[in-house]
Amino acid sequence: MNALLYHLTRLESIINNLFSDGKYKEAIKAAKELLNSANESDDVKGMMNAHLHLAGCYYFLGEIETAFQHILEYKKLCNEYGDDRDKYHLYRLSALIYEYEQDLSEAKKAIESCIEIAEELEMYYEVSGSYNTYCSYLILEGNYEEALNYANKALAICETHCPRELLLQCHIYLNFVSIHIGMKELEKAEQMLKKIEPNLYINNLPHEKANFLYVKATFHCAKGEFNEALQLLNESYQIFAAYQNQIKLKAILKTIAAVYESLGDYKKSYEAMKNYIKITEKLYSDRLASKMKDFDIQQSIKAIEKRANVDSLTGVYNRYFLETTCNKWLKENKKSGQHICCAIIDVDSFKVINDTYGHLLGDEVIKGIAQACLKVANEDQENTIVGRYGGDEFIVLFKESQPKNIMEKTKKLHNEITSFHVNYFSQEIKVTVSIGVVCTSSIPYAKKFAQLFKVADQALYMAKRQGKNQIVYLSNDNC
Repeated sequence: MNALLYHLTRLESIINNLFSDGKYKEAIKAAKELLNSANESDDVKGMMNAHLHLAGCYYFLGEIETAFQHILEYKKLCNEYGDDRDKYHLYRLSALIYEYEQDLSEAKKAIESCIEIAEELEMYYEVSGSYNTYCSYLILEGNYEEALNYANKALAICETHCPRELLLQCHIYLNFVSIHIGMKELEKAEQMLKKIEPNLYINNLPHEKANFLYVKATFHCAKGEFNEALQLLNESYQIFAAYQNQIKLKAILKTIAAVYESLGDYKKSYEAMKNYIKITEKLYSDRLASKMKDFDIQQSIKAIEKRANVDSLTGVYNRYFLETTCNKWLKENKKSGQHICCAIIDVDSFKVINDTYGHLLGDEVIKGIAQACLKVANEDQENTIVGRYGGDEFIVLFKESQPKNIMEKTKKLHNEITSFHVNYFSQEIKVTVSIGVVCTSSIPYAKKFAQLFKVADQALYMAKRQGKNQIVYLSNDNC
């Protein structure tokens, strides 16, 4: 391992530990160092990991606008270079922001996407954690019966696939406690608290202990034991205050105010509520500032998605969107029975065009081909997408119940493309293309875009070798 790679790996390990320990300011310092080093070495994964942790740290410190900035940076990199695992983390970040915006409906949708990706990749720790996060949203909504169902799923997966993950188990058990409190099953809640208390993470990580103390305080509140609850709440508050975790402090202060009110100490209740309002106003002002600067979560993410999914030169979809959409279609293909067909279009002698007439004219050729493809695709927009894979190479994906029709559609593409020309002063520049085509009817094992693309690319290679300006369709007859 070279020195730079060792340095980046070591930094990532340090950041993970600091973040897990709730030491957000120290983690930010290390993550910024990682980001600088990754930028210098063009290590995209390092940049993504840095933005991922910076977003999480700033979120828990209550600096939402800064957190959102890092989420957007992470999303840009993820859309261009990321894999499904990176996309999982993007949805986790999105869920945090939606949670902050108190939009639990969107937060749950984001976690549903996390579960789907994690299950497909067999990331069992993440599957269990995502089920548990979804459970926590259901608890916030007061939907305790459904929350219990998700908590049981989370625990079953954790015990089966990652039984040594005691911290994850602890988080799941804490949700069980909250569920039983919500369902007025205080004996069950007490039994679960006793089961959690010896957990080594609670006894060794202060911020995990603070979480436990807060949940235990809500148990005593439910029993009407307000003095015991208050003691636990104050202890939890002191720990989170040391970490400057504004999100947790806000929740604790609101509970403290309610406890003092139940005890009849209205002066202290007022003081707690005043501090609660102070934190809330700060967080809310950040939210308003975010909106004023056009960082509104829904609009910004939609705008970024649009920019990130579309090729800037041609206006058709880019490689990332093609791959993710094709993977989605292939997954749905099992249920729908529709076959997925992939046509790769490559301009013949494009280098000669660029070298002879210049790159500006080359760009006009690329844009012309994109528009020709879109014209054909618009005949069946729901089942056809066009994208630029890179350089002078385009891909058209079809959802087709009858693969025998694909040759007719591909011929339309070829005719539309070769019928246009580009003017160079008084000269008309004609363009020809070679096309390679394959459908899942010929390769039923294909579960990912890469598998479909590989065979279509072989068909394209055959078209080039056989003289260019033609279509090669690899079907069951000649595959």
